[in-house]
Amino acid sequence: MQTARRLIVVTVPTLTSSVGKLRLFKRGRSDAGWSVVGAAEPVTLGSRGAAWGRAFRYLVADDEPIKIEGDKRTPAGIYAIGRPFGFAPSPLAGYLRLQSDSVCVEEPSSPAYNTITSGIAIGQSVGTQNMGMMTRYRRGLIVDYPTDAEDRAGSCIHIRKKDPTSGTAGCLTLPENRVAVLQKFANKHPTVLALIPESVLGRLGDCLPPMITESH
Repeated sequence: MQTARRLIVVTVPTLTSSVGKLRLFKRGRSDAGWSVVGAAEPVTLGSRGAAWGRAFRYLVADDEPIKIEGDKRTPAGIYAIGRPFGFAPSPLAGYLRLQSDSVCVEEPSSPAYNTITSGIAIGQSVGTQNMGMMTRYRRGLIVDYPTDAEDRAGSCIHIRKKDPTSGTAGCLTLPENRVAVLQKFANKHPTVLALIPESVLGRLGDCLPPMITESH
């Protein structure tokens, strides 16, 4: 967070909410204040809402859920944005061009868990999601969520296109044209995603721009 130059903030009313608001912020250097970019826009989360990533267990109160594989929740917390990806060629830095057999490994027992790899190389016995053959993965960004196979706490989460009226299996979703904007927004800049329930913004201290905590 300290070295980030771009910030994507997603806030949700509660951890059970499947729809939130996304805001963009930028700054020129690490010791500068954040400035807002554009207006807030709707974003869709997991169909069961969100759950705290295990790295943020210290923020959990009462019976708030912690992320596990297959819970249909989007990990709450603060994470680095990773590589952009898509079907078509792209000049974006670090771009991952998906192939017809590109899969995201969802089986915690696999050494390739929570990575994107070749389905041919991984074999049919391993649980995967075929990203290269599904149009909703035509454009996106990888979120570098820490892999924790032992606790089944990983998740292939990313920003992609999907019907906005339905929740996801854990991904964040936006219309494709907005995903393209995010890809360019994060390109060549250290970028962080913060996904936080509005009800617990106070637990993060001064980690987020003041205008986020003050507006709730």
